[in-house]
Amino acid sequence: MEDALTFLKSRDRFEREVRERLDSRGHGSEVIDLVVSHLIRRKLIEDRRTTQNLVARMSGKRAAGVEKLRAELNRRGAPEEIIEECLAELSPVQQRKAMLDALSAKFKPADDRVRGARFLLSRGFVDDEIEGPLDEFFRQD
Repeated sequence: MEDALTFLKSRDRFEREVRERLDSRGHGSEVIDLVVSHLIRRKLIEDRRTTQNLVARMSGKRAAGVEKLRAELNRRGAPEEIIEECLAELSPVQQRKAMLDALSAKFKPADDRVRGARFLLSRGFVDDEIEGPLDEFFRQD
């Protein structure tokens, strides 16, 4: 239990992350099951909350596109159905605002539009959706 609580101290974790951590520390599967079920009952591990927090954290100046969010959530061990539900809640308006926030944190409207496009693509935004925000941000007056 102490290993799990220490691991949870710094940030929210997915159930899979906790299981992998306890397994790497040499704990048996019965102990891991008991600890994880206790932590779930006490709501110290909650995959949906952890997914929502990660999606919220990757917005604003640190905005990431749906594809990058999906990859990060998969890497960390979020259940696929929760990933799909949380990402489906992101509206096109929210994604547009996220792109504009990310651009304004890094660029000035007089900067190179091509660099802005590469930047958004590297953040996991979809090619078809970046044109509007790029036009809006790098508008030529």
